Amino acid sequence: MNRVHRKTTRMRRGRGEVHRIDPRTRRRRSRSRRARANVLVILGHPRPGSLCGAIAQSFAEAAGDLGLEVKLLVLAKMEFDPHLRHAHAGEQELEPDLVQARRLIVRANHLVFVYPVWWGTMPALLKGFLDRILAPGFAFAEREEGRGFEGLLHGKSAHLLTTMDTAPAVVKYLQRSPGHRAFVTRTLGFCGIRPVRIRMYGPVNHSTEEDRLGWIEDARREARTLANGTLVSCEAVRAKLGSWGKAMRLQFYPMTWMACTAGAVSTMPMPGVFHRPVYWLGYAVLFLIEVATVFINEVFDYESDRRNLSHGYFNGGSRTLVNGELSKRQLAIGAVIALGLSLGIVAMVIGRFSSWGGLLAMYLIAVILGFGYSVPPLKLSHRGAGEIVVAFTHSFLVIQAGALVMGGEIASGAIVLVALPVFFAVMPSIILAGIPDREADESIGKGTLAVRLGVHGAMGLALAATVAAMVLLPLVSVLDAVRPPTQWVLAAPLLHGVALVGGLGVARNKIARGGRPRLDGLIVLSLGFILWFLLLPLVFPGAR
Repeated sequence: MNRVHRKTTRMRRGRGEVHRIDPRTRRRRSRSRRARANVLVILGHPRPGSLCGAIAQSFAEAAGDLGLEVKLLVLAKMEFDPHLRHAHAGEQELEPDLVQARRLIVRANHLVFVYPVWWGTMPALLKGFLDRILAPGFAFAEREEGRGFEGLLHGKSAHLLTTMDTAPAVVKYLQRSPGHRAFVTRTLGFCGIRPVRIRMYGPVNHSTEEDRLGWIEDARREARTLANGTLVSCEAVRAKLGSWGKAMRLQFYPMTWMACTAGAVSTMPMPGVFHRPVYWLGYAVLFLIEVATVFINEVFDYESDRRNLSHGYFNGGSRTLVNGELSKRQLAIGAVIALGLSLGIVAMVIGRFSSWGGLLAMYLIAVILGFGYSVPPLKLSHRGAGEIVVAFTHSFLVIQAGALVMGGEIASGAIVLVALPVFFAVMPSIILAGIPDREADESIGKGTLAVRLGVHGAMGLALAATVAAMVLLPLVSVLDAVRPPTQWVLAAPLLHGVALVGGLGVARNKIARGGRPRLDGLIVLSLGFILWFLLLPLVFPGAR
């Protein structure tokens, strides 16, 4: 028995109970070892003396030769019940071997699963091990109000080393690797483990000794890629770029683009707008200001995001800082760079506009409101003004900026008429997004409207804003700010508004009776409501 296997056996025989570790502690431990791999090799073949056993041994020995801390876990030699005997995994007491396995998983920052592909997926032994080990509270947690799940094993990466009787090219390119994809996305990815590298060896049933020795040597080469950490250079770059993309929260940017374009179209026809470089430069400035604002807000909202158990796709931040994917320093530097680039574009083109004073004023207001949303001393989001600021910037400010870039006037009647219903249409989505965050915000003294008015009052304000937007839309059409070919065109946004009002009313009544309705659907419905108020001036601009 080799040194690696002896150490694993001694640890496996240990006894004790699992101490539940706070998810944030696990993340800190994982980040602190990010530069040096701590490897756990898990052999999922029910026969340890198989080819998979040799591959697992080869990987473990090669990783050990690099001076890394390595443990080899042989599932076939462990004593545990692979069946879930209760409705909830947490109700079934873990056997000592599983207790030790959990400790090894917590300690490792790189997991290596070695198993054969049978019937397109993993053996029952490995599946039963995962069913027992990856339980709620350890591998993932359910968010409050049923708002989905959060993986608790962030900061770990993985390898899948699998053998099969089918040619790997067939599995990968023709069958699209269904078993591997399910394991990578719905199991490991669900628990926060990424990235995952896959090596497939086969076909085993027609292999020669030379083939098998080659696969064992390939496993050794794969282990050597951990010499400089758990990620090779391309994976590290991909992971970092993905983190920056998440931090930017790109799902919100189409609204800004549409509002800017609506303002530009109020000055000249849409086809002409898209052919003017100045339009794209103007939008680039707004885009970069939004990037800087989102980054800096992530930094100053960290404590609220960290405490937030109800975060989702549209609320609670990007989680890149909470999950340790990016640091406060990196996000702050990113905000400064984005702001510097926006200032560079403004300096490059500002002298070419006769209305340069108005454009510069728009730029300064956008920066002050964007950074003042969460940055001291303004901290507008802490004073109950955050929702109003977001609605104002995504309506009046952005629409006016789009018009100015194309040579329009400041505060013209058409701009005000178009922006006014947009302002009220934006309010419901911003208010609703703050409701799931209310408890975390209140715990740090952040006085959002949901905190100040309570959930019932905040939803009442969202309902009133929806009605105001619906009332203003026909008025905008009558005053020629929007010119649809027929008034029946307005029926679609008005019906959408009726549906939103109805949904808000039902949810508000549930809250009044002490219920906690899910708001995800209402948030999506409210975001769709905004689109009508931006599409109409784009498609049917009024008199210029």
